[in-house]
Amino acid sequence: MISGVEGIVVAAMLFVGSTVLSTVGFGIGMTTTPVLLLVFDPQTAVVVVNTISILLFGLIIYQNRAEIPYRAVVPWGLAGLVGVPIGVFVLSSASASFLRIGITALIIVLTVVTALNLQSVIPRWRWFGFLVAAVVSALLNSLGIGGPLMALYILGQGWSRNALRGSLAFYFVVVEASGVVGYGITGLLTRERVVLILITVIPVILGFWLATFLVRHMNEAVFRRAVVTVIITTSLMVLAREVSSL
Repeated sequence: MISGVEGIVVAAMLFVGSTVLSTVGFGIGMTTTPVLLLVFDPQTAVVVVNTISILLFGLIIYQNRAEIPYRAVVPWGLAGLVGVPIGVFVLSSASASFLRIGITALIIVLTVVTALNLQSVIPRWRWFGFLVAAVVSALLNSLGIGGPLMALYILGQGWSRNALRGSLAFYFVVVEASGVVGYGITGLLTRERVVLILITVIPVILGFWLATFLVRHMNEAVFRRAVVTVIITTSLMVLAREVSSL
């Protein structure tokens, strides 16, 4: 049975996460998961975030459909399918404590990488893009985190902001929709988790609308620093709790 507090937490965090993702093209897992892990088990947090994100990706793809370089992005999506069964297997079989520590540690690492803007050190080779796509897919479907790696690789292509957002959404919808099918097959899509997903539909749409406004008017540098600060702070809280309980 879902409590009122749980419903409020998941709705509030998915509103924030959808705003971040719709604005910069990635980050819903990094933004929402640290707080969700304080209330829910890792499997619930990952399944809910990855499933409701499909709606958000669809909206972003439609919004930027004219600027997506499909010839480059479709092969990445196909390469990402390789990592889907690996990610689903890890999520369905690993212990909750292991997943919490793995998720929060990865969040902190990727947040620092993103904050330092390290895309210049990532190779632009085509085959390397396939490798990144497969690895990120496994990370997304198991830990709900990994988008920044794909974002950093695509940033190196020199595309426009809307092309970046649309391309990331296209890749994510391919690998995460496939992952959700895997969640259903392995029994991870429980009744309680489906209810939580339905609770987040309206907050996610509202976050998308807010992001559409922010993209036109916001100071991205300030927003980016604020998001990074919140992510690192909450991640350290979760990591400290899990390490102290070992």
